[in-house]
Formats: sequence, C-alpha cells, structure tokens
Amino acid sequence: MKKLKVPKFIFNFAILLIVLIGLWFLSEISSNLSIKGRDPTNVGHIVFHKGTIYFIEGENITASDLENFSDEDVMFRFGNLSIIVNGEMKLIGKGIKSGDRVAIWYDEVLESYPAQIKIIQIEKR
Repeated sequence: MKKLKVPKFIFNFAILLIVLIGLWFLSEISSNLSIKGRDPTNVGHIVFHKGTIYFIEGENITASDLENFSDEDVMFRFGNLSIIVNGEMKLIGKGIKSGDRVAIWYDEVLESYPAQIKIIQIEKR
C-alpha cells in the first residue's frame, strides 16, 4: 500500500493558518476580559438605515427622530453619529432592533465621516 504524502508547503500553510486562528481567538478573549467591570464607552441608540448600522450618541433623542432617520441626518442633524462596522451578528444575537437604546464598549475608531467604530460588546438598555 502506498503512503499518501502531503506536500511540505501545504502542511506549512495549514500550521500557519491554525496558529493565526489561535492568535485571533486569544485576541477576542483578551478584549472581552478587558471590558469586565468597565463602564460603557458610550450610550445611545441604534438605527438601521439602508443596510448600514448607525450608533447615535446622546440622551435627548426622540422616537420620532429615530423613525424619520434620513440621509440628511447622517450628514447634518446628529453630531455624534458613528457607523458600527462589525456589529451585525452581535446585534442579532442580543435581539437589538432599530431604535433600541444601547450601551457599547469599543476601543478602536476608524477615522472617517461619520466615524466607524468596531464594537467589543453591546448591551440593550
């Protein structure tokens, strides 16, 4: 019976891939542990608009503001508005809908207008 031999470059690639996945997993665990006991970075509202998830920071936002959210609001109306770039699965997993008040934790902001944030954790308030 002939022994099947895996080419060395495929074996090395598989090992590298396993190591990278392991490092990513450790990074995620480290981020989650680092927020335990910390106050939220921001509190505000979530709005889904044209396939984008927006986070609007602030206390004095009415249900009417959220229901009538438009493209002009993105550019002019809300000063503290950000786009959440990695939160779709986190929102779905927590049952968060458009208009819900949430607390978010994040540690990275991508510079653009509006700002883009990568959330670590989100909680419905």
